[in-house]
Amino acid sequence: MSGLNGDKSRFHRERKQKIARRKRTRELLKGAATQPRSVVGAAAPRPGTVSA
Repeated sequence: MSGLNGDKSRFHRERKQKIARRKRTRELLKGAATQPRSVVGAAAPRPGTVSA
């Protein structure tokens, strides 16, 4: 059913959950984009590789 057909309680509850989930995801991605990345881990060679 949809919001038009009378199932408004579930429809609006799920709608608010979707909006909140999108908001949390955007804030998480925005926070991850502003943090500087660690350079220390990138310089170490991966295990299992053979150095020339």
